[in-house]
Amino acid sequence: MGKFCTGCGEPLEEAARFCTKCGASVLSSSNEAEPGNAKRKQIKPVKVASTGTHELTGLKSAAGSYVKKSLLGESTAYKTAGELALPLELVPDMGDLGGEKLIYVIKNGFSGLLKGFKRTITNKKLLVLAIAVSIVWLLLYVLAVLDISPLPLRLLSWLSAAGGSIIGGSVGKGLVVAMMAQLLTDKHMLKSVTGGIRQLIPMFKGGIKAYSSLLLGAGAGLIVSNMMVTSNLQNTMVSIAGFALSAKALMGNGLLRRLTSSLMPKNGNAGVSSVMGGWTLGFALYILVSLIPGGHNGYIFGAVLFIVGIILMILKNNKKVAAL
Repeated sequence: MGKFCTGCGEPLEEAARFCTKCGASVLSSSNEAEPGNAKRKQIKPVKVASTGTHELTGLKSAAGSYVKKSLLGESTAYKTAGELALPLELVPDMGDLGGEKLIYVIKNGFSGLLKGFKRTITNKKLLVLAIAVSIVWLLLYVLAVLDISPLPLRLLSWLSAAGGSIIGGSVGKGLVVAMMAQLLTDKHMLKSVTGGIRQLIPMFKGGIKAYSSLLLGAGAGLIVSNMMVTSNLQNTMVSIAGFALSAKALMGNGLLRRLTSSLMPKNGNAGVSSVMGGWTLGFALYILVSLIPGGHNGYIFGAVLFIVGIILMILKNNKKVAAL
């Protein structure tokens, strides 16, 4: 049987490798048995296995691995998008995160902080924000030294968290700037904060175990707030920023959740979420505490809540032992 060009149909010699009319390559002997075979892709049939127990287990394992990888911040999409905006009921049980070493989590936290500084330097919006707020702080400090503090300046001082000590006040200022940066760069910031606030409501229905975790977190939040600024209404912007950022953290698996998990390795995801919820409420409670005269009320009320939380936890553990 003679050869024919598959491109133009021109008769070809047996040893021809190219068509003398159109220049097309001649098919090899293994492919010339079926005309048009060069244009047709061989599609191998896919054998679909029956969905038995083994296959379902494999699918669940693969899906869980992918979700866990995403939540741990190992996927590119997660690093780009930041905190995952998933309701807690949709987040799988991440209790085994407690296996992460505290030193490892803190190291990653500092690494992320340094990367954040680098992003601030390279991001024009964030750089302008940081410079503008720093100038405002400096001007307010000079005016305060000169005893010039009309109402508009006091409002500006409250809004920018210009008060506070050198060490604790700097951390508080950092929280306020971080909140401003989130509002400036994250269009879903308010939505995430609102979602985090909604997550607080079911936590009050978790019984004595949830209450103990909430009280522990709230006590810690009050104490940390007082470390940053004195309990005074003029400093409440720091508490507002801490509340907003912590509420947003409830919606994802960022540094705060991983740090809490490493500090409480025996608590499951629900317990860690309760502690984080209490921590978030602690910042809100500090605003109310600031209405009471005295600059150290956060330490007092925080210590009381923390002790009550420990007592409830001990009672809960004793009930478990008695049940056994």
